Amino acid sequence: MTARRIGAVLLAALLASAAACQSSGAGKKPDKITQELLTQPKEALFEKGKALIAKKKYDQGRKYLNYVFETYPNETVGREALLLVADSYFQQKSAASYTEARYRYRDYLNRYPGAPNRDYARYQFAYCYDKEHETPDRDQTATREAIEQYRALIREFPDSGYSGAARERIRRLTDLLAEHDFGVGYFYLRKGSTASALSRFVEVEQRFPDYGSRDKLFFYQAQALSRLGRTGEAASYYNRVLEEFPQSEFARRARKEIGKKTGEKPPAASVVVDTKPQSQ
Repeated sequence: MTARRIGAVLLAALLASAAACQSSGAGKKPDKITQELLTQPKEALFEKGKALIAKKKYDQGRKYLNYVFETYPNETVGREALLLVADSYFQQKSAASYTEARYRYRDYLNRYPGAPNRDYARYQFAYCYDKEHETPDRDQTATREAIEQYRALIREFPDSGYSGAARERIRRLTDLLAEHDFGVGYFYLRKGSTASALSRFVEVEQRFPDYGSRDKLFFYQAQALSRLGRTGEAASYYNRVLEEFPQSEFARRARKEIGKKTGEKPPAASVVVDTKPQSQ
């Protein structure tokens, strides 16, 4: 349906509603917003909606902006109205409003591939998923989707000012995924599934080389290896903690573990087992 036909349909609906009110015997005029939508130019309606959103009168403001967008979707003012509607939901900062905002940003991205604010809309679209991510012990679907959308922004707009922020969010969210996978391994270790725990720890080391809690990861890799009787490899991971994170709480615990087994002060360095994936 064209913008002209959409506008005609909306206008007809408003006029019919106003006529129904007058013929009902109540003698009431259309409400103020309806009168304005019927009589004011699109630019004035846009500014009125924008001003209401700025005052956090979101429901009222969206009535004006939605009308402008739905009536003039192919004009600049309609495009900007849709983006403001998306922003208005984002500003409400609730789980439901982030979902609503995400739908609007997606609509904007799908409709306007050449829009000047597309990098902003792409960032906000990703950030809505970001806001919906769970803690490390919960499902990480939203986290993965946020990372993918941030990457899409970087691919499409590598020089955008939003790309730098996207890279930082990717780093933080990737750490969250690593923490989630580490937690699975730690659960296996506590339940006595030592081989499964070690497999998960090695996977975390390989997939997330920049994981921010590698001291913890190496320590528990050593614990798992020790339980499996692979004492030499366990010692190498304890020493990695000592060498790479000497001030860590896990370095103190590693020294204690080495002391239990040798009765001596642990060496300053040891051979490091390389479990990083090899380049193809």
